[in-house]
Amino acid sequence: MSVDLARRHALTINVDITFPSVPCAVLSIDVLDISGTAENDASFAHHMHVHKMRLDKDGKQIGKAEYHTPQSQQIMDTGGEQLVSVNIQEAMQHLVDMEDEADHHEGCHVYGTMDVKRVAGRLHMSVHQNMVFQMLPQLLGTHHIPKVLNMSHVIKHLGFGPFFPGQVGQYNPLDGYVRVVGKEPYNYKYFLKVVPTEFYSRLGKVTETHQYSVTEYAQPLQRGYAPALDVHYDLSPIVMTINEKPPSLLHFAVRICAVVGGAFAITRWADRWVDWLVRMATKPAPPAQPR
Repeated sequence: MSVDLARRHALTINVDITFPSVPCAVLSIDVLDISGTAENDASFAHHMHVHKMRLDKDGKQIGKAEYHTPQSQQIMDTGGEQLVSVNIQEAMQHLVDMEDEADHHEGCHVYGTMDVKRVAGRLHMSVHQNMVFQMLPQLLGTHHIPKVLNMSHVIKHLGFGPFFPGQVGQYNPLDGYVRVVGKEPYNYKYFLKVVPTEFYSRLGKVTETHQYSVTEYAQPLQRGYAPALDVHYDLSPIVMTINEKPPSLLHFAVRICAVVGGAFAITRWADRWVDWLVRMATKPAPPAQPR
């Protein structure tokens, strides 16, 4: 354990999360950090390799093609001000997708990797707020934006950096984590302290990765707010070193002796029992008493 002096610029986040009650068209994945970076719906960013797979109400995957959220708006920075470009056709297609998937009670499987800056940040997964219909509500017509409040989720995997042996469960405490929303909708927040880790294998290969600790906080959804799942992460200035050392020759010899001794003891015990059973089975019957 020592102070982390390496100047790394990127942090890779690996996600594999299932939302049984949130359709892919409704689910938005955003990344924000303290440097001012804000990626609205990470599936659009070129360095965010995030995939969405539609699920039916039974949790089974629908088709093999991933879902791509229609990009109905784009923010353009002109230097002095920001302009919003609106694609009406894409916005209407997005609205139709949201209605159709919500009516069929679909879910969404989100997986992939995200390369973010090595600063404190937040992974924000929430119900999609399409700004087009807030700016131009007359476009809705007879349509409606579905109201999804159930943010139940299954975190199959959430990690930072490449995998190394023994990492599952021990170093990624959220792997396999399940949260099911009851009658009252909730917002979920996970606060992660990410620790840089250097893993040295027996062959001398070095893997630079991360492990983390987590604190969970859940609160009832306030009126007027959309449900969300937030993962707040911050990096520790301490780097952890893990060495995978092979056992010494003496340790190996002791283990061999223990195995041989145990096998010998069990063999003698089994031999005694077999001998006793054979003697009992072949023991002659006592002679009959004369009348």
